[in-house]
Amino acid sequence: MKSDQEHEIALAELNCPYLGENGCEVYEERPLICRLFGTTPRMPCPNEQRPEEMIDHDIELKIHKFLAETRQVLL
Repeated sequence: MKSDQEHEIALAELNCPYLGENGCEVYEERPLICRLFGTTPRMPCPNEQRPEEMIDHDIELKIHKFLAETRQVLL
């Protein structure tokens, strides 16, 4: 697990603070935003990985609306 200082640095750099040496440290409990990452046009994977079919644009807008209305945040 990252220290508080490492966590703050990751957030400042817009990196995931739960990404550890062996990958995601909260994979089993990851939030919706993490589950969607790389599957929607507005949240593309920086490593150019993607599913065969991206989530439909209209569904993506509904997801973002839900996240905003329920005040869901990355962390």
